[in-house]
Amino acid sequence: MTNTADARLTEFAHRPITIVLAVVAALLTALSARYGYHRDELYFLAAGDRLDVGYVDQPPLTPLLAKASVTVFGDTPMGLRVVATIGFLAAIVLVALIARELGAGRIGQTVAALGASIAGFGLAIGHMVSTSTFDMVAWLALTWVLLRLMRGGDPRWWLAAGAVAGVAILNKYLVVLLVVAILIGWLSVGPRSRLATGWLAGESRWPRSSRHPTCGGSSATTGRS
Repeated sequence: MTNTADARLTEFAHRPITIVLAVVAALLTALSARYGYHRDELYFLAAGDRLDVGYVDQPPLTPLLAKASVTVFGDTPMGLRVVATIGFLAAIVLVALIARELGAGRIGQTVAALGASIAGFGLAIGHMVSTSTFDMVAWLALTWVLLRLMRGGDPRWWLAAGAVAGVAILNKYLVVLLVVAILIGWLSVGPRSRLATGWLAGESRWPRSSRHPTCGGSSATTGRS
């Protein structure tokens, strides 16, 4: 999904950003086994052992990812936190992509990636499994996709926006605030012409398809300590 708007973008800084990712991955992996499970990680492991379409207090994505991580990488703190590390690495890449979308060159993208890699909040939630870990990735991904649309990107990106929003809702409902805030700003200051497309109607079906019976309870309910 490309068009003339993509031609105005500078080349993505693959090499320096790859170096940043490698250093962050090595650091988080080396330190991931230095302390035991966080209480929320124990909760997600317990919920992951009782996978369901929803829980009393949250949607199912984080328990599902926790279960997948320990299944593939081992039932240890290090094995569990691999998926959190991957999430943080994805967030760093998305920050660089957002900078590129806003006009940053290779140096600007690298600085953005470096800044994201040393941010205290990102390092904290990239070092343990939590809903915030994957919420950060979802917010950044949705912001990046919507920026492409605002800049005149291919309207089929609305389908990607809907897919990201749908997956984000499976992790945490807070993403609804981001969507509402961006739409209010978009309608207030434009460019409103980007909203006049039939692809937006297709996008709006994605979040609805992700509904699940969280609010009604679940047989897989567990309690936090």
